[in-house]
Amino acid sequence: MKRKLFSLMCAASMALSVFPSAVAEEESPLLPGANVAAEQETSLQEDATVIVGLYYGSNTLDAVNLQNASGCGNGYQFGYLDDSRTFHSLGYTEEIDISVVKGENVWYGTHDSYVCYFDHITSDILVGSWHVLLPIEVASWEDAFEKTLETGGFPAWIDGNWQLRYGSYATQEEAQTAAETLGGTTVSAGSYGISVVRRGTSQILFQFDGGADLPLIVKPGLDDSIKAVTWMKNSRYFGAFQYSRLNGGDLTVSSVLSLDDYANCVISREMSSSWPLEALKAQAVCARNYYEQKVADHQHRSQGFDICDTIHCQVYFGMGSTNERTAQAAEETSKLRIWYQGSRADIFYFASDGGATEASQNVWVKEYPYLCGVIDPYEATVADKISKYNWTVTYTADELTELLHEKGYGIGAKVIDFQVSERTPNGNVKRITFTLDNGKTHSFAKDSARIFLGLRSIRYSVSRSGATIGGCYYVDQDDCLQSVDGLYAIGGNETLNQVSGAPYVITGSGIEALPAPYGGTPTDELVFTVQGSGNGHNVGMSQWGAYAMALQGFTFEDILKFYFPGVEIY
Repeated sequence: MKRKLFSLMCAASMALSVFPSAVAEEESPLLPGANVAAEQETSLQEDATVIVGLYYGSNTLDAVNLQNASGCGNGYQFGYLDDSRTFHSLGYTEEIDISVVKGENVWYGTHDSYVCYFDHITSDILVGSWHVLLPIEVASWEDAFEKTLETGGFPAWIDGNWQLRYGSYATQEEAQTAAETLGGTTVSAGSYGISVVRRGTSQILFQFDGGADLPLIVKPGLDDSIKAVTWMKNSRYFGAFQYSRLNGGDLTVSSVLSLDDYANCVISREMSSSWPLEALKAQAVCARNYYEQKVADHQHRSQGFDICDTIHCQVYFGMGSTNERTAQAAEETSKLRIWYQGSRADIFYFASDGGATEASQNVWVKEYPYLCGVIDPYEATVADKISKYNWTVTYTADELTELLHEKGYGIGAKVIDFQVSERTPNGNVKRITFTLDNGKTHSFAKDSARIFLGLRSIRYSVSRSGATIGGCYYVDQDDCLQSVDGLYAIGGNETLNQVSGAPYVITGSGIEALPAPYGGTPTDELVFTVQGSGNGHNVGMSQWGAYAMALQGFTFEDILKFYFPGVEIY
């Protein structure tokens, strides 16, 4: 018996949250079911199937529980995706609560505090990795399912072949004892094996092993008149789930859903669901462009998914904050992308710019004509709504010295000055420079001028107060002297005279006396105050700026064309 996916959205209450956040910034052959759409330049106008990494890397799982959301589809289908991301159903269950477990000895819990290894028992439910292979030929799911009723076994799809297996044992010896009674042979779940069990029991409903190249897809719902919604680890999700065991390890878990549903979920997290519709629509178009450029960059290809769920990519926590407005924004922009001279634009966005966005080459490396930076008159009109829009951070000279030392700079020397040494035409910080008491300097440019100090944006100024022992006078770009004693200067009559007392310099305003090195007295603590505005890398669209423009009656196209000059939306 095979079932189809759902096509209609079920009614569900949606929670709201205000969560604007900034977007931050491997490769193997394409695999069936784990593949990334070839170069992702095909079918850009279609509602593609998106695979979003949820638990991966150091956050992989031994097992995970799924529960059908009430009224949003019951049961689950098991299968795989082919290279075109078409789902192929292998079997199904009408169970509402299931657990997906890696093919090793796993003790798991019935709550979302899921599992542990066999040698660290915290629950009394064991899904063992040894089974009895029954000497019964099966040709299909239907055939296997029928025979499970007779034998008490479970269907297993192993490298494209059907088997009938029985039991769940912790050791091969236990399985062998059962095999002698049943007339079968022992078999392990395998390095890439994955078991689907009835939640709260050790009863295996289905076992899957597609090898290294083919992940298991669990697709919630058996009724194609209802769009499935599923609970997993306290979040709700549209669509299906992908489970793979990279290199035979724990479960890498991904969300599999349509691009429209993905955009709906992303905009509800990257902006607030309550924001003006035109701002949400601008975010929806950005979300699709950003997804497609991430796929084209292959950043997560070796992990078996397209894009991650954090600010490293775009924030995606399922559908918890979606509502009718976010769904409308996604639907009304479904086929739209941002283009520049016929090519899909690589776009970026962030929380707030503090008054001006910035050209991409002044923050990162690559120059984009449409990421040229703009003076933003809109965002400041809603500054009172933006948390920490204006911000201040202070550092003592000792704190900056320690920070430099931690990063391997200026070991053995002390910071005696810190200043913005270069700005962009838009007034953002392009370079900062630290001066040490040994006369050396260390500079940080572009985005490092923000990241090195952990600042909220690149739109800031630096002021100083106090002084420090060991201050110095510059006599050229590299040499810095703590005292003028012993120095000589050429006088107006071209005679060489020794410098004494307070030195004077000629400036554009006339002759001025130099203060003691860096001002103040030697006993003052040297403090640097950083005052800034905005939050993020400042490249592309300001999310709060989009909010402000929408409030003033601008359309989503107006917003996108303002922050990405020269682009077209179609």
